[in-house]
Amino acid sequence: MKRRTFLKYSTAATVAAAGTSMIGGLPVRAVSPLGLLDSAEENDNILIIVQMFGGNDGLNTIIPAEDDTYQKIRPSIRVPAEFAYRIASSQTFMHPALVESHNDGFMRLWDDGRLAVIQGIGYENPNLSHFRSTDIWLSGINSSDPTVRLGDGWVGRYFAHRHPDFPQVTPDHPLAVQIGGTLSLAFRSERGDTGIALTNPEDFFELGQGLSPDEEPMAGDSAFAQEFNFIRTIARDSDRYSQVVKDAFDKGTNTLDYDKGFAKQLQLVARLISGGLRAKVYMVHMGGFDTHVQQQDISQQGQHPGLLKAFSAGVSQFMQDALEQGFANRVVGMNVSEFGRRPYENGSHGTDHGAASVQLVWGSKVKGFVYGENPDLKNLNANGDLVYQFDYRRIYAEVMQTWFGASEADSEAILGAKIIPLPILQSTATSVEIPVVRNAEAGLHIAPNPSQGESTLTFELVQPARVEVELYSSRGTLVTPVYSGLLGMGYHTLPVAVRQTGAYYCVLKANGRRLMVPFAVVR
Repeated sequence: MKRRTFLKYSTAATVAAAGTSMIGGLPVRAVSPLGLLDSAEENDNILIIVQMFGGNDGLNTIIPAEDDTYQKIRPSIRVPAEFAYRIASSQTFMHPALVESHNDGFMRLWDDGRLAVIQGIGYENPNLSHFRSTDIWLSGINSSDPTVRLGDGWVGRYFAHRHPDFPQVTPDHPLAVQIGGTLSLAFRSERGDTGIALTNPEDFFELGQGLSPDEEPMAGDSAFAQEFNFIRTIARDSDRYSQVVKDAFDKGTNTLDYDKGFAKQLQLVARLISGGLRAKVYMVHMGGFDTHVQQQDISQQGQHPGLLKAFSAGVSQFMQDALEQGFANRVVGMNVSEFGRRPYENGSHGTDHGAASVQLVWGSKVKGFVYGENPDLKNLNANGDLVYQFDYRRIYAEVMQTWFGASEADSEAILGAKIIPLPILQSTATSVEIPVVRNAEAGLHIAPNPSQGESTLTFELVQPARVEVELYSSRGTLVTPVYSGLLGMGYHTLPVAVRQTGAYYCVLKANGRRLMVPFAVVR
């Protein structure tokens, strides 16, 4: 890139200060670097995020079809049990659109043990604004306070944490890729955007070619030098990434024909992975979930069934492609949506903005199970919405710690809170774990359970260890520390006192391992 062209881009970004600019199709923000941070262990695992904008109706996605209250409050848009698909022998059903698609859709994933269903996903004090709640989900910071600016995302913070010299030193391949649109908040960090957005690799290549600057980095730490060097790095990476994306696209392949529409986004993701692009996170997008009007009718026709069928077909085709090409074990996918819908249907055969919803996580390394209970439709929150069961950040913590190999301290720094992971993924660690608690799965015992507020935790250490015991709510957020210190080999008992009634987890951490036991307090 010649000096005049480069200065045009760098000046625009400097004037914009904290705004967003485009260079070679790569959205960038001109911001100053932060200090050094520790990096997490590298692996070749991949996360795929499907963003459902508008607020997916979880109650008509994973359905309590035999619940009399469900049938009563949704007379026109319910899914009758005879149309829905029962999950195993449970009282939980799938919408037929999730099943009557490519290769039996999500039911095939369930039967193969490759699907986790998380019921009641949400957060405290839910915000029903599309934009604020989307920012909450993508940032990983739970704050409905409009004065709190949510300017970066949980993925972006994770990558900034893992790459301490970013953006001065960047990986050879983009860290994250958004298919279509502008770059998601999820991929932004205080040190700059950590991903690229593209729709067509050929167009991306044409836009990015020739952007590498002729100018050397500016010396000094003035504001202008920092911004100049930042934009110089982005221009260089735009040129470089345009080439590696095109190379991966040209080398990659697909083993089947995908449906039109949404599935084409996942087809491109599969081809880029197949071609050797080493991005860690991909995001694809679906709109149309703001189903206030004509959501569906009793014969299962309407806007929502069509969206679910497209979602199911795209994911199923992608997973078949991944299996046939041999990268299925490296991929975990999940959907996110800013909120669910109200339990009661409205007067337009639709539903209005609600709170808790359902999340699906799929992949060969997923622990297939239905996590949580069917929503209690007779006990709603103060706004008349579904009560959430799991903090959505539990999934993020699990992805970071189990899938990407981050530490618990990393996760806490990125999410800004101690969140216990929801154990839905198989560990990819290759090191041999040395047991610290005898009979680890059953050796953690708390009694009485239920208790009236005073219980005792009992366990046996097979070796001396530094032990931490913490109390978490059933939704996954820290309530209070219980104990921290060195303990010798042998039996130990620790008192656990709880003031409020409710369901809890008592969590013991020792030598890098985490064990937990659920218990309840009733008064």
